[in-house]
Amino acid sequence: MANYGQVSYGSKGSGVTELQKLLNNNGYNLSVDGDFGAKTQAAVKDYQQKNGLSVDGIVGTNTWGALTKASTASGGSSSSAAAPAEPKYPAYKPSDTVTQADALLQQQLAQKPGAYQSTWEGQLKDTIAQILNREQFQYDLNGDALYQQMKDQYINQGQMAMMDTMGKAAAMTGGYGNSYAQSVGQQAYQEHLKGLNDKVPELYQMALNQYNQEGQALYDQASLMAGMEDQEYGRYMDQLTNYYTELGLAQDEARYQAELDYGRYMDKLGLDYQMERDKIGDQQWQKTFDEGVRQYNEQMALTKSKSSGSGGGGGTTTKTTTSTVKKPGTYMGNPKNPAYNTNLTDTGTGNATQHEIFKTFDATDWEGYFSALRTSKGKSTAEFELAQLTAAGVIPQNMVDAASRGARGGQMGH
Repeated sequence: MANYGQVSYGSKGSGVTELQKLLNNNGYNLSVDGDFGAKTQAAVKDYQQKNGLSVDGIVGTNTWGALTKASTASGGSSSSAAAPAEPKYPAYKPSDTVTQADALLQQQLAQKPGAYQSTWEGQLKDTIAQILNREQFQYDLNGDALYQQMKDQYINQGQMAMMDTMGKAAAMTGGYGNSYAQSVGQQAYQEHLKGLNDKVPELYQMALNQYNQEGQALYDQASLMAGMEDQEYGRYMDQLTNYYTELGLAQDEARYQAELDYGRYMDKLGLDYQMERDKIGDQQWQKTFDEGVRQYNEQMALTKSKSSGSGGGGGTTTKTTTSTVKKPGTYMGNPKNPAYNTNLTDTGTGNATQHEIFKTFDATDWEGYFSALRTSKGKSTAEFELAQLTAAGVIPQNMVDAASRGARGGQMGH
């Protein structure tokens, strides 16, 4: 048998499954689901109570040992094992309130939110990757479409300026082209292209601004998605917190109802046990008392027989009891019965009949009666009844001493 360790209310797993199997082998009817709920806890407490273990609902070394030992003992040959005795008291059965509380707990357990799943995680990772992997800024004139456009414009305009300048110079020489006209035309062209070079710093700054704007846009996009992610995760955590709060309340309620219900069961069990013990005690007391009365009757019969046999002797006068009284062997009352004190003079009742019997007692009878009561029930009971009968006026004053000797263990007179 594997050592599953300590399990208790709320535990789950193979250890609880094995526990439920072992409990079912001992007469319980549990669902083998590996969940230590209210019913399993109640069964554990009932088993612990019946087997002299600490009743705490926790399955530790002692409870595991008792369960596995019982399982091993029951696994032998069925032909040599005695049939299990029927339980003296009914096994604990959870009330409807406990069952309902446990059902609500199971419902709450089933409502646990799943693992968090982000809507924005993938997009946020991609955006951050773009930011981290972005190339450093580099400006390429030939790759700048705006520069190429401006370059074409400046070349066209420079060529036009060159042609215009050359035409003017040729007019000054009678309309004929010459080296001077070509020279001034070329100068006009170069001067115009110089304006294109002056535009390069402006184009560079425009390209840098665009690069920075694109980077800022990525940062803004990532920040927005991160904010959305935080809000979504916050809502999930609120949901999870609410779940555990409700779960705790359900667990507390299930535990409270289980403990309250089992406590009521144990109180009822204790009351039934005490009532049964009282009944057995009363029966044993009556049996002992009846035996004492029987012994007294035998003793009195023997005493009478001896007294009658010695009556024919010489000049010594011996008292002979001539009354045909009924001795305490016919005693019909019960000193523990409160009715004994209130019905002494009621005709037609057992106690009234006993009262009539007591009227026939002499000193020897009273001493013998209380001697038998002391022998069967004890000195304190004999003295208690002596006080009752004396207070009720049943024992004549001139016979109280003899009755006291019988109750307290003095010598019997004849």
